[in-house]
Amino acid sequence: MGMKSRLSGCGTHRLRVGLSFVACVTWSIFVGAVQPLFEDDEVFDLTIHAPFTRLMRQAEGASDVLGSLELSDGTSIPMTCNKYGISRLRECDLASLAFTVEAVDVRGTPFEGQPILRLVTPCRVRGGYDKYTMLEYLVYKSYAVIADPALWVRLVQVRFQDSEKPGKEETGYAFFIEDLERSAARHGQVWLDIQSQRTTDLDEAQLTVMTLFQYMVGNTDWSAVKGRPDDRCCHNVAVFGEEGVDLNTIVPFDFDQTGLVNPPYAGLPDPSLGIRRITDRVYRGLCKHNGELPGAIAIFNQKRPELEALFNREDLPYPKDRRRALKFVEDFYDTINDPGKLKKKIISYCR
Repeated sequence: MGMKSRLSGCGTHRLRVGLSFVACVTWSIFVGAVQPLFEDDEVFDLTIHAPFTRLMRQAEGASDVLGSLELSDGTSIPMTCNKYGISRLRECDLASLAFTVEAVDVRGTPFEGQPILRLVTPCRVRGGYDKYTMLEYLVYKSYAVIADPALWVRLVQVRFQDSEKPGKEETGYAFFIEDLERSAARHGQVWLDIQSQRTTDLDEAQLTVMTLFQYMVGNTDWSAVKGRPDDRCCHNVAVFGEEGVDLNTIVPFDFDQTGLVNPPYAGLPDPSLGIRRITDRVYRGLCKHNGELPGAIAIFNQKRPELEALFNREDLPYPKDRRRALKFVEDFYDTINDPGKLKKKIISYCR
């Protein structure tokens, strides 16, 4: 869906691939800083006022538009806004959104400490498409259960009000996602601006857990060693590094076209993978890391009750779709806990 720059760039300038985030940030980033937006799992209520029709039609790289974020208590926060993930507009009505706010305007609000806010939006605001956004939110939450570091997310019930078309309002579920630079700082690391890396630059155990997670959610659109030519490494995987530590850390993102989410706008898998649908799993781990699989499987089994609780949350919408997604996860557990299936579908399918 063209989301390779969805977590990088600056909301007040051109949102293009490869933009250096560090050059854009005007607020200091403090390790361990309070991030109230992500401290609570309760569904967040928000109204966004912006010229959405004009924004979605304007060319890539066009100037930001002005708007406001209205909280449930009536607080109005001025912001500038732009779109990202623009290629998805070939299939969708709405791109994801990046907001830039001033520190003084968000002091004392859940947005305090967040100079740039990124909102992953539904592909379309009608027809129940926000159920796919809600499921992608659950994928992020699931990875945070399994591994650390992981990106923080917060589900939002949002009203999109077109400021240039009075009376035009659409409502749906979206989610805020933590900025990669801030996530790295929260872990005492930096988001590395590199073009590629070797698997030997990564911790084998962590890489195996991440790879097994990608198999669990049915994701094949990622790489832990290289990105696209015009983007930093790696493809749908961020690389965090720490001074004095030889091995890098990887953090996956962009899960909207996974088998677990299974949206109708998903593209076909890479033909070289030998699968026809995104709901067909294929393990992409390395054979030399098979020795790490027992430890990784133990982590998944230990966290299974917590994962199941995520999909069974009573405060979330679309229970039928959450049950379908949970069944997809349960099929994964059936595979990793059956020696025959494990050997056939994972151990013998490594690269």
